[in-house]
Amino acid sequence: MPEILSLYELNQVIKSVIDTALPQTFLVTAEIASLDIKNHCWMTLVDKDKDTIKAEMKAVIWADRYKTLSVEFKNAAGVELNKGIKILFEASVSFHERYGLKLNISNIDPSYTIGEMAVKRKEILERLAKEGLKDRNKLLEFPLVPQKIGIISSSSAAGYEDLMSHLTNNPFGYKFYCKLYEAVMQGDRAEASIISALNQCIKDASHLDVVVIVRGGGGQADLHCFDSYEIARAIAFSPLPVISGIGHERDITVVDEVSNIRVKTPTASADLIITRIKDFEDMMDELAHSLVHGISRLTSDLREALSHLSKNLEGSIRRDLLNNNHGLNTFIKGLRYSLKFIDAEIERLKSRESNIGHLNPINVLKRGYSITYKNGKAIKSISDVQIGDDLKTTLYKGELMSKVKSKKITGGNNEQDTELQRCH
Repeated sequence: MPEILSLYELNQVIKSVIDTALPQTFLVTAEIASLDIKNHCWMTLVDKDKDTIKAEMKAVIWADRYKTLSVEFKNAAGVELNKGIKILFEASVSFHERYGLKLNISNIDPSYTIGEMAVKRKEILERLAKEGLKDRNKLLEFPLVPQKIGIISSSSAAGYEDLMSHLTNNPFGYKFYCKLYEAVMQGDRAEASIISALNQCIKDASHLDVVVIVRGGGGQADLHCFDSYEIARAIAFSPLPVISGIGHERDITVVDEVSNIRVKTPTASADLIITRIKDFEDMMDELAHSLVHGISRLTSDLREALSHLSKNLEGSIRRDLLNNNHGLNTFIKGLRYSLKFIDAEIERLKSRESNIGHLNPINVLKRGYSITYKNGKAIKSISDVQIGDDLKTTLYKGELMSKVKSKKITGGNNEQDTELQRCH
């Protein structure tokens, strides 16, 4: 029958086996799943296959060692030890009868973390490029006069204060409308906080010209949250150009890569905006000067051309007047001759009209004469009618209808005259 052990005795056996069977230290890679600093640095380390945790273990960096190790790591890697970072560390395995198994970390290799962050950054950028998001914000046209600025930062960040001071005290007296979208700029809550601020900027897009992401202050700070696919995606879908002014020079984060413009510091963000407006103002001044100069030159050229045309026109008119003067005089003489000829013809016509008037049958009838017709034909001789013919006699006023009763021939010199007896 196996020996019966208490739990404490069993744990003593396990501790003895671990202490005697395992090497003093191991080199291990793992991701920090959680980190809690209470004098000592307590961690939960995990090994993942994509999003699936394959292994998990507690670890500790004792306080004396953590003070030195954390500073060395931050100075070398540029980031603080924090959740989500993969590390290569040297540790020993220890087992405590009450607190169980844990890793005692004695050293961390920052070069491994730097490499892992670089690999992760590269993978994120390749994914963004494949999805057509990497350069999407860069394709937005930067406004000529960016005066309405959405600022994503912490109100207590030195970078935010530097940005506002530089904008407010610009040497040209430009006025800016600035709205702060409060966000946590480092640590576990930074990613979600920055994405929330970006989404709020997108909602307010009609009231903004650009968005500036700034932090800064102190030395090297935690940039890990800015190597985020989700933040990069939010920037890509922003309808506003985004300026990344995170405040670092050594590393370029994913946020820097996808933003419309990247500058080194928050102050440089302000300089960029002020310079764009100054460039626009200078361009307007230059265009105004060119316009005034061009109009002046054009006016001078037109005045000279007009003077030249005026002289040519005056000379041409003078020549035409001289050339046409002789023709006009000749025409006037001919016109006067024609008028005299017309007057003579008028007098001739009047004379003929008078003669014709005397021969007008109406004027003859006025004098007491009449005209007798047979079948519409004027009767000139007695031989033109027969006894019994119907006749019509036209007087000055009125007509008479008659019938021939007899014919009488009267004497005459050349013709035989006939007297008609008519019955009216």
